[in-house]
Amino acid sequence: MKIIVNSLDLNDAVAKVSRALPVRGVVPVLECIRVIAENDKMTLYATDKDLAIEKTIDANVVVGGAMLVPGRVFGDYIRSIAGEDTEVSLETDDSDRLTISTSGSECNITTLDVEDYPESEEVSNESYFTIQEASLKEIINNVIFSVATDDSRPMLKGVYLEAKDFVLTAVATDGYRFAMSKKALEEKSAAISATVPSRSLAELSRLLGDSDNLLRVYVEKNYLLVALENTKLLTRLLVSGQYIRYDNIIPRDFVTTLLVNKNNFERSLATASIMSRGDKNNLVVLDIEEYNMNISSTSQYGTAKENVAVSLTGKDVRCAYNSKYLDDCLKVINAETIKMQFAQHSSCVITINNSDEVLYFILPVKQIV
Repeated sequence: MKIIVNSLDLNDAVAKVSRALPVRGVVPVLECIRVIAENDKMTLYATDKDLAIEKTIDANVVVGGAMLVPGRVFGDYIRSIAGEDTEVSLETDDSDRLTISTSGSECNITTLDVEDYPESEEVSNESYFTIQEASLKEIINNVIFSVATDDSRPMLKGVYLEAKDFVLTAVATDGYRFAMSKKALEEKSAAISATVPSRSLAELSRLLGDSDNLLRVYVEKNYLLVALENTKLLTRLLVSGQYIRYDNIIPRDFVTTLLVNKNNFERSLATASIMSRGDKNNLVVLDIEEYNMNISSTSQYGTAKENVAVSLTGKDVRCAYNSKYLDDCLKVINAETIKMQFAQHSSCVITINNSDEVLYFILPVKQIV
């Protein structure tokens, strides 16, 4: 096999597929990137058996073929030689050695037998939903920070996706907070649901751009496949149990509703929570009256306080929350005004005023007397 390819294109492709390499040492073949060269295309593929990423780039294929090259070493070397308008030659010989050369450098890497690499999983094109690329990226980022990180409830370590008619709903929770987001689908969809590991969705978000290109997301049995232009991501789904029934989690009755400028609240929260940084609960107290929200945190070093103007309907509220939970929501909300609603025991629902695009439900750290 002999390929000549632009170094920047190759570096980008290797960096993308390397995200699917195993985090910990496993069988040697899974620590490799599979390269197939044919018809002036070079296709790179990596998988850890739960997540797979494939990337195809243009190349001058002098002699076609396939090889299996150690991923970390290959990626590190390509990154070190990549430069503007630099071409790289990749050539294998009969002794399973890969020679990587440019005008000023050369490297030899021992390859493995490509026949030992696992077959790629196949997903049919029958069950799918269609969504804009930017919308898919946004709905992932709107909820992924709320997934659980411990192993006590494995299904909560993923994001639950549900497509139906013209709406895609994404849900995530760790038991202390709950996030939900909705986006429009471009075509009517049959009822499709899947719980996708958070790691896979985080990698997908990195691959997605902000375009209005239409993407098809395929779901079949235990797998989800997203096909972008020249890039594919395949992930195994979480199937160890049923995702929680989330319909009854969100309170229906509220004693207090307020409207607040999102940017003002975000800035004041960041300042007021400085004292509680590093504390287990990142505790901030919200003391809310008719026209004012006082935000404060206290530690051994002192007390920080901030005030934000609000418009309040209902009772005054005094409650405490993990400031990180509030800040995570505010960072991804794209709106001028947000609505905060407080239930009887100070649990809080945050939404965009006059919109159902996002909803965040946060439990209080403790009841303030």
